[in-house]
Amino acid sequence: METTNQNSNPELVEDGHVGVSRAARPIIGVIIGTAVLYFGREVLLPLAVATILAVIFSPIADRLEPWLGRLISTALVVLTAIVVAAGIGYFLTVELASVALQMTDYTDNIARKVSAVERSQPAWLQRVENAIKEVENQVQRSQPRVRQRKPTMVQTVPASPQVQEVVKSVLPVLSGVIETLLIIVLLFFMLHERRNLRDRFVRLCARGRITVAAEAIDTAGHAVSHYLFLISVINFAFGVSIGIVLAILGLPNPWLWGVIAFLLRYVPYVGAFMAGLLPTLVAFAVFPGWGKSLEVLGAFIVLDQVSAQFLEPVLVGRGIGVSPVALLVSAMYWAWLWGPAGLLLATPLTTCFKVAGDYLPALGFFSILLGADGKLEDYNDYYRMLLELDESGARALAIRYCNEHGLEATFNDLLIPAVMLAGDERAQNHIPEENERFVMDVTRQLIADLGSRFSKARIIPNLRIFGICAPGEVHNIGLLILLELLRLDGAAARYSGDNQSRDEIREYTRRYSPDVLCISCVSDQSLPVTIELTRELKLDLPNLAIFAGGTAAMAGSNELLKAGCMQVCATKEKARRDILRFAQRRFRLRAVPPPSPATERQPAAAGAEAAPRQNRNI
Repeated sequence: METTNQNSNPELVEDGHVGVSRAARPIIGVIIGTAVLYFGREVLLPLAVATILAVIFSPIADRLEPWLGRLISTALVVLTAIVVAAGIGYFLTVELASVALQMTDYTDNIARKVSAVERSQPAWLQRVENAIKEVENQVQRSQPRVRQRKPTMVQTVPASPQVQEVVKSVLPVLSGVIETLLIIVLLFFMLHERRNLRDRFVRLCARGRITVAAEAIDTAGHAVSHYLFLISVINFAFGVSIGIVLAILGLPNPWLWGVIAFLLRYVPYVGAFMAGLLPTLVAFAVFPGWGKSLEVLGAFIVLDQVSAQFLEPVLVGRGIGVSPVALLVSAMYWAWLWGPAGLLLATPLTTCFKVAGDYLPALGFFSILLGADGKLEDYNDYYRMLLELDESGARALAIRYCNEHGLEATFNDLLIPAVMLAGDERAQNHIPEENERFVMDVTRQLIADLGSRFSKARIIPNLRIFGICAPGEVHNIGLLILLELLRLDGAAARYSGDNQSRDEIREYTRRYSPDVLCISCVSDQSLPVTIELTRELKLDLPNLAIFAGGTAAMAGSNELLKAGCMQVCATKEKARRDILRFAQRRFRLRAVPPPSPATERQPAAAGAEAAPRQNRNI
């Protein structure tokens, strides 16, 4: 009888102690990371801004460095960025102040439009408002009247400015200046020491694979900088177009709205709409009627769609494959953490994390969370359907995959990974034995069905191949696939059956008299019997070529070779290649034609999905 230990779950036990389950670790990591980002925003926000700017400006600094040197090129790039940012800030401040002053001149127009809106309300809505007002008046009349006392005159003496009030008014300005200086200093040193920082990051992520890590980081950095640069170019073109169109429409301060459109378009999907709200309200206040307001809003929508549907596909292509939902959630997340600055940084930060997840295995979960392709791998879909006992769906998926990718790819990339996944989950007690057996049985039948539909006329004359499992063992998926691939190559391949004794295998082999015998031996307990069987078969059929494979066969390869095996193969690909070479020598063929991609990819029969199970003992 088996005894159950409460702490027998390997996910909960580490070195004999109960630990945190693997499922809870990402959640705990997200909570801790969010807390650090929120409470450390005073330091992390300037660091994030400087890092993104360094990624964008690094290619420019790299091109200037051979001509000007590292120090001068870095200083020139940083100084240019300061001048541009200061110019944009000054321009926005002056123009917004001008708009605020101009709005006082249009109060009468605003009042007339509001009155027109109120008069255009439906009659039923006006009756509802009147009823609500009547109820409010009755409630006020029913309240007891309180004797009103003559108010006491209080004279307020203006107090002299206090030190605390001065400090409160100065602190926000001082904090902004300090953050700006911190960003400038960080940007300068990140650009100047970019190669040193890169090498440190490579050492941190390499784990003994320096070349691979360095190439991955260089590729990721180039992809991020190139993507952000192109997005900035598209946003700049969008802002310029908005300024030109609004100037044609006669809206005051058109270039102010162009700059705001350029900045807010970094906010994914809703940025252009947000940028269009304020100029639409200005058009509502300035122009009579509603036509100009609709024209302004329409200009933002049309130009944004032109940028998204035409410019971005041409310049950026598919981009970096970030999911739209991930971008929106990321925008809300960073806006909640860091306010408006986080909203503007959402797209660049999401881009950096997604590309880092693509190239760095330690951060691969970012690629899954943020990637546009969230679909499971095909073998996972196939395995999930079988766990749900959806045999027809699994067969349809396998046939469709075979039509698109070919028979060998279906075996290697769909069926074998699903079978291995079932074995792993059964070993960890995640699925019952019945589910694993169902996966094996359906996959076994699919191998036979797909192989029979892709088989062709024998092009290797008289080559007969016999496949067996070691005495006492059941079918091996790899052996079945090898036999089907050899049938695809034009040989006559047959499987003996499961769980046969040594005498049954000898009798069947003598009766069938094959040219090649493939033995699968995966259990250590079956290895001695397999060695003895090999020796006996060579005595019965001296010309028989025996190829062995499996984990136990590899462990006892020397004994099997001494017993008479021609080859002990580690993979079915090697076994297939060696058997075809043997056929060339045995039958003196010039060459055994390789599998034809056209033949291998021919569509499966229309009735394959509904084909009945055959009584083949495979």
